[in-house]
Order: sequence, then C-alpha cells, then structure tokens
Amino acid sequence: MNNDLRYLTAADPQRDAIGRFQYLSWGEFTGAVDISVGSGQSWEMVFYQGQIVWSLDLTQPNRLWQRLLRAGVGYEHIDLELLSQAASFSTWKGLAAGREVCWQYQGGVALMLLSEIKSAELTAMLARAAQETIFDLLQYSQGQKLHFRTQAEIFHERPPILINTEEVIAQAEASWQEWQAQKLGNISPSKTPAIRHPVQLYRQTTPIIYQNLVQVITGKQTLREIALEINEDLLLLTRSLTRYIQTGIIELIDLPDLKLAAAESKRLPVARAIEKQPPASVSTLSPLAPTAQSKLVICIDDNPQICESMRSIVTDAGYRYIAIQDPIQALPRLLENKPDLIFLDLIMPKINGYEICGQIRRISAFAQIPIVVLTGKDGLLDRVRSKVVGASEFTCKPITRSAIEASLHKYLSMTASAS
Repeated sequence: MNNDLRYLTAADPQRDAIGRFQYLSWGEFTGAVDISVGSGQSWEMVFYQGQIVWSLDLTQPNRLWQRLLRAGVGYEHIDLELLSQAASFSTWKGLAAGREVCWQYQGGVALMLLSEIKSAELTAMLARAAQETIFDLLQYSQGQKLHFRTQAEIFHERPPILINTEEVIAQAEASWQEWQAQKLGNISPSKTPAIRHPVQLYRQTTPIIYQNLVQVITGKQTLREIALEINEDLLLLTRSLTRYIQTGIIELIDLPDLKLAAAESKRLPVARAIEKQPPASVSTLSPLAPTAQSKLVICIDDNPQICESMRSIVTDAGYRYIAIQDPIQALPRLLENKPDLIFLDLIMPKINGYEICGQIRRISAFAQIPIVVLTGKDGLLDRVRSKVVGASEFTCKPITRSAIEASLHKYLSMTASAS
C-alpha cells in the first residue's frame, strides 16, 4: 500500500477519512487528532504508537459513556458519577503535557485496577467508542468537510488499554457499508427520534404497534440509546422507523449532552488528575496505631465534634482512623483508603447517609465492609430504611464510648486477632 501523504488528498471524502487513520496507524503516531464539521459536531481521538488510546464524541461525551457502561453485562452498579469519582484519584500518569486527559478513560482504568471492570470489558467499551466515531465520520463526510487537526504528544508511560486501529477501521467501514445498503445513509444513529404527528402515526399502524412506538420514542433518547434500552439491533430498529421518518411523522432532532456537574468537573489537566488527594480537615492517623497493618476505621460525619470524639475512642483502641466531613468526598476517599469499618452519619448537607450507604454497597469491594449508621433519631422507619440500603448496625447519638467500643470489638477484634 502507498502510505504517503498524497493518499490523504483522495477525491472520495470517505476514503480520505479512512486514509488518515490508516496513515496514523502505519506511521505509529503518538498524539491527538481533533476532528470537527461545520454543523458543530466534534470528536477527539488519542493514539499511542499507532493504536487508539481513547475516542470521544465531544458533542455528547456523557451520553456516549453512559451508554457504554450500560452495555457492559454485570456493571449496572457503575454510573457516570462513580466513573468520575474514580477518575479523580487515578494513578495512571497519562500525557506529559498539553492535552487534557479524558476523565472517562482515567476512571475506567481506575475501576479496572480496583477490579470493578474487567480488562476485556473496558477494552470492548473503548473499541466500541472508536468504531462509532469512525462510523460517524464516514457518515458526516457525505455532505460536510471534515477538519482534522493533529498534535503530537508524549506519554509518561504506556497506556494500560490500547485498541487496534486497523480492526476498528474495518469494523466501522463494514457497519457503514451495511447502513448504506439499507438506504439509511441520511439517518444518523446519534440523532433522537421524536413523534411530531401522533394522529397520523396511529392511523398508519395497529393499536399495539402505536403503543409500542409511543413507549419507545419519547424524544429523550438517541437511536443508539433506544436500541440498547430495548435490546434491539440498531440497524433493524432504524430501518423499521424509516418510512415514518421519510414522511415527517417522526422527526430526528439533536439532544444536548447529559448535564452531570460531578462528571464534567473531573475533566482535569494531567497535572491535577494525578496529584494526591488532600487530607480532610480533621482526618488523622492514630499515633497509637502499632503498625501499618492495623485496621482502619473511617467516620463520615459533617460534625467536627463527633469526628474528634470518634477519633479519641478509635485511636485509644489501637486502630487507625480517618474522618471525612465533606460527604461529597466520601466515596473517592473510601476507594482511596479501603477501610475495615465505616461509621456513617445519616443527616448531612448535600447528600444524606442513605444515599452514601447505597453508593458504597454498589461497589463490590465494599459489599462486606461493616457500616454502622449514626443518627439522632431512633425511629423504626430510620432503622428499616438503614437496613434496606445496606447498613450493618444502627447507633444513636450522642455517641458513647461504650457503644463505639462495642462496635469496634464486634466488627474488628476477630479479624484483627486473625491477622
């Protein structure tokens, strides 16, 4: 094959797009490629020695990754919020300078290292994202000029997951050819179908088909998202809607990206993404802890007096101790420190203890960690609700030394003596 730069000026815009990525693969390019079209859509692809590290639809990055996570079998407990929290303490060093690290890739790698996502599953997610990107580029190149901007980058270390560029190109090209063969070339799977003329749709279908269509086509999901939701082949789904789209009964619209402030705030430069997390204002390691192997107790409570009282009781018992006063930081700090016992206040600002307890229990690494709920209310409803979200025990405030020591002995003494 001729892989010089003249190939990139091919008259066929689709071959031009494919040729660019083949050239990057053959030349073992390391760096980033930004692609955009005049209508506003844009994409980012990052390469390491010609292989794809990550690919991102910059127009709808949150929608893309929410769908990738939902497509993974057995990962129902992982959502964008958890992915972004994992990204905030990722140990992968990433790029040396210039380019912001894709926080979704950082989060995926961190969860893989925590055994929350299997390596093969993360690889499949990244490959699917890259395949969709190239598919979309082939489709947009039909009527718009693709603008490419290439920037060489340096990596601190080899990325833990890499995608074979040639394989992704072949898969995307085959999908696009099949899409064209079904005369769907002008229908983008990243668009959202919305019913504009329900009366006409009812007249042209049976009552059962109409009811099914109304339930599925809500105007809130893209074609790709709907196909995943109803477990249907994307091509077959789109083909079944073609006649209604062509007659204007169903209109294809653009949806904004999901607004997840927690996730978006984690799209950090490399230097910030890899720095160590600062300690909480009252977090302390017990000076009485005899060894680094001592059991670790974490207390999540916004009340500094409670945290200080708990510190005294826990450290006097010979255990290590960390207090977390900001409930928003609870999950990333727990993932970072991996406690043996958690004391959790129910009533806190921004997020309550029930929600935090539920989030903790969705992480397999914490499925068996004892969680003792602290609350000023001693009602039956609170006890039942605490059990439902996964609490191990219920302790009333104000806390007493005897009650806390009893919990320490109950949940830690047996494992401490065994170690």
